[in-house]
Amino acid sequence: MNLVQRKLLMSGLVAAFAVQTALVYLDDTASTFEVLSEDAVRGRRLWHEYNCQSCHQIHGFGGFLGPDLTNAGKRLTAERLTEVLTVGTAQMPAFHFTEDQQLDMDQFLLELSDMGVGVPRRHKPLDPSAVMAGVDARAQAAAPGEAVMRGLAAFKQNCTSCHLPLQSTPLGLQTAPDLTTVLSRIDAAAVRTTIVDGRPERGMQPWPDLPAETVDDLVAFLKWLNEDRAELAKSVGGVGAEQPLPWWEYK
Repeated sequence: MNLVQRKLLMSGLVAAFAVQTALVYLDDTASTFEVLSEDAVRGRRLWHEYNCQSCHQIHGFGGFLGPDLTNAGKRLTAERLTEVLTVGTAQMPAFHFTEDQQLDMDQFLLELSDMGVGVPRRHKPLDPSAVMAGVDARAQAAAPGEAVMRGLAAFKQNCTSCHLPLQSTPLGLQTAPDLTTVLSRIDAAAVRTTIVDGRPERGMQPWPDLPAETVDDLVAFLKWLNEDRAELAKSVGGVGAEQPLPWWEYK
């Protein structure tokens, strides 16, 4: 590369930096949102006090041991959030939050969720509460057996913080796959192995302490979920419509 080419390259880089800087400082997106409520501010204080950002991201900023929680307020059920904050998970310690602290954190996550999309999504996200209500209703109507019903209970307890039936869920750098199609990709034995051993390279934690009976129940539930996917999709109004993405989020 000769001197002229180097100068042209440097000029281009400087120009790109100047344009990016201008776009950042001229962006008035923040002014279009309401100020956080007092409850949400207390929740934000808890977020920093308990160093949540060391493992989780907000709008992509933070650690990568856990999922991006920008839109977790509309993804997690109240019951699951309470369990995570008080009991913990295989990778997350129990923080033993009081009821008031749980409400504050819930409010912070709910208001945060209205401030934008943490991870670009091609399809409009489904309402987690509606999907799980649809799963419950289909299970009650179809009466698929005791093993499936136990698997549904185990799925709610252990899996819904990352997985939602009928759609893939972005989790920072990783994606939790749609488990209503998992058996079209791998067989039941591989599902069982994945549950027990995890897939660390894809962000899936291992569950070696789950009783073998519970693993069998989860596999039975996923088999039924895959077989019943079409009816389940009808009950919740489809699997999500495509939505346009802003210019800075690539399809």
